[in-house]
Amino acid sequence: MRSPVRLAVVGMTVLAIALGIGRFMLTPLLPLMQADAGLSLIGGGWLASVNNIGYLLGALLCAALALPQRTTLRLGMLLVTLGTLGMGLAPSLALWLLCRFVAGVAAAMLMVHGIAWCTAHLRTHGRIGLESLLYSGPGIGIVVSGTLVAALHGGGLDSARWWLLSGALCAVVTVLTWRTLAAPGQTPAASHVRHESGPTWPLVAIYGLFGFAYVIPATFLPLIADAQLHLPALREWFWPLYGVATVLATLLLGVLPTVRSNYVGLAGCCFSMLLGTLACLYWPTPTGLALGAVLEGAALTPVVMFTMREAAVLAPRDPTRLIGALTAAFGIGQIIGPLVAATLASHRHGFAAPLELAGLATLAALLLALAFARRHRSRVPAPLT
Repeated sequence: MRSPVRLAVVGMTVLAIALGIGRFMLTPLLPLMQADAGLSLIGGGWLASVNNIGYLLGALLCAALALPQRTTLRLGMLLVTLGTLGMGLAPSLALWLLCRFVAGVAAAMLMVHGIAWCTAHLRTHGRIGLESLLYSGPGIGIVVSGTLVAALHGGGLDSARWWLLSGALCAVVTVLTWRTLAAPGQTPAASHVRHESGPTWPLVAIYGLFGFAYVIPATFLPLIADAQLHLPALREWFWPLYGVATVLATLLLGVLPTVRSNYVGLAGCCFSMLLGTLACLYWPTPTGLALGAVLEGAALTPVVMFTMREAAVLAPRDPTRLIGALTAAFGIGQIIGPLVAATLASHRHGFAAPLELAGLATLAALLLALAFARRHRSRVPAPLT
């Protein structure tokens, strides 16, 4: 039997590939693609949004169909690898759009089934505390990819070579995790299942609003830094900082006492995101943008963790399809966000309006989370032993 720590590390790695490369590798490479490939801001918005469309469709597929778990995880890893390599080989925007679409579908498959697969094993072993290691995966992916791009910027690698390097990394990770991903997910026995009740729509709405709000700075943070500071040498470093904050906040939650309600945790994430957005908007200095990146990054994967914990409470027998529905709501927000932000930024000649819109969406999610936090006590899935 594989150890829970090993399973958590593999789950973390799957999420790191899914979001760190499949979803967000475009963010640190967007300025470079504009410089050496002639990509426009609108074109960058389309690349982000078509990736989000793929993410949405992949999530809907997982929500609608009972897909075989090990096959879905392995296929997802292969598709992220192919889509990323294709970005380095494709010669046109049309083919880039296809590659980012494929990577988006695969990222959703990995997120939905990776979370369901790993958390089921951790619950079966009574090691829910290792969830913080699992959910640190996206932040680790962001840190590794973003730091490499920032540290080696100007070192002779153009955007195409960066995509090829990222695809090669995906291929290596796929080989290393292939056998472990064959471990079947654990379905809790009926006698151990806690039957909870409650509406799912507030959770879906909060998650969807957050998806719209966070994706604007998550997609354009280097460009926002460049536009506000006019310091190209610094712009790539704000994205790794975002990832570091994500990792540290997620690991910290693993050692802190459990919050009394998952909705309290969601409210805290929304509040952090709101403060970070306001810092980027109204404090346009290196310190202000760094603080904004930290506050926004600190909310990213904790909001996923609290949402998925609540999903496990609402659907304790098998939350895979609810996770798919939540991921789809998140994806809808992510589709709209980059296109709206890029269009507003082009017409308004700046990112103030997109950030204001992100702040309003975050505020709505915060108020909804606070409203339901009052109705729920601590509802973290119990270990199944």
